[in-house]
Amino acid sequence: MRVLVVTNMWPSAARPHWGAFVRSQVDSLAAEGVAITLHEIEGWRSTRAYFSALAALPGIARRANADLVHAHYGLSGAAAAGVAAPLVVSFCGDDLLGRPDASGRLSARSRALVGLSRFAAARASGVIVKSEEMRRVLPASVAAEVIPNGVDLARFSPVPRSAARASLGWREDGAVLLFAADPDEPRKNFPLALAVVERQRAAGRDARVEVVFGVPQDRVATAMSAADVLLLPSFHEGSPNTVKEAMACDLPVVAAPVGDCAERLAGCTPSAVVPRDAEAFAAAVADVLDQGRRSNGRERVAPLALPAVARRVIAVYERALARRRAA
Repeated sequence: MRVLVVTNMWPSAARPHWGAFVRSQVDSLAAEGVAITLHEIEGWRSTRAYFSALAALPGIARRANADLVHAHYGLSGAAAAGVAAPLVVSFCGDDLLGRPDASGRLSARSRALVGLSRFAAARASGVIVKSEEMRRVLPASVAAEVIPNGVDLARFSPVPRSAARASLGWREDGAVLLFAADPDEPRKNFPLALAVVERQRAAGRDARVEVVFGVPQDRVATAMSAADVLLLPSFHEGSPNTVKEAMACDLPVVAAPVGDCAERLAGCTPSAVVPRDAEAFAAAVADVLDQGRRSNGRERVAPLALPAVARRVIAVYERALARRRAA
């Protein structure tokens, strides 16, 4: 099968974190025998890149002799709407759910993105979403498949905490609450993480927050072995990769009830999904730290290993091609 992958997220030396999950999926699809041609839309440089892609992608797909086009993110799907080949769109979260600010309101830009994403979903022969919450916001006429991003279990694998802290230059003592997101992104709710660590200190615990963002995945994985608990206090998520990656490292997680966190963390102990307030988070973190052990997360997240997820994506491709032939 020949697939043209269209994405506005792809890692580079300057932005190693940017779309790392897309690259992992592309590599896993290639390992399953899919012939991949990649087209990156550098929308982070200018929104004009999407208009250029809208004009260029039909010809790119023809020259690649693509059986199918797989677009990642709603804007990429809208830009690929003119291709003749069957189109599969993977939505990532805020492209369908919106990106609320700290007050819960959506900007005009975010509402426009949701509208374009719905257009791409209606045009597509196959739709992939990361969570049931995302599927529910689509019209019933869109047959979306829920397939969370896979986890690289080779990269995200537990190592001894002391060795991981030494590798990162972190001091050996003290409890580390990990915030693996952009602290300047309001949706990620970094102030709540700071409030949680202050409550741990007020209770007499030696605790600190470590922020890991914008670094290669190997460093994120090391931080997840070095930390004691991952905090995810976000206002909105689709299917947060950091939760699954932390589970693969047996790092306990305390998360707000967003995206598919409750589903992912069901049966994962010690971990918790709690209301998004400082007291609830602080109590859950204290409980995890008092237990003083790693989680059973790796066992729970094993069904989302990259090869297994790649095979589910290929099944979506096959159904999209079958629908096109039938039509």
